[in-house]
Amino acid sequence: MKIAFDVDVLAKQMSINDMVHKVADWGYKYIEQSPHPRINPFYKHPLFSKECEDEYRKALKETGVEISSFICVYRWSGPTEEQRQHAVANWK
Repeated sequence: MKIAFDVDVLAKQMSINDMVHKVADWGYKYIEQSPHPRINPFYKHPLFSKECEDEYRKALKETGVEISSFICVYRWSGPTEEQRQHAVANWK
């Protein structure tokens, strides 16, 4: 069983690097990646750039922390077909 820290509470106030290091400092080995403004914002197209990926990978490597799960929040069953189609497109 993996016990992971949900980084939602840190994501809005810390850089990716600081977020990962803080999780490691608290003794967690796993991150549950919640929606993050620079990675996968709520209900929007993912923003994860090569720069973000490099920053994240470096911090993970430095700390030994791993990602246990990746949570995305989209309107899969929104009230309109347009919202559903956007959710599917964002997921892809």
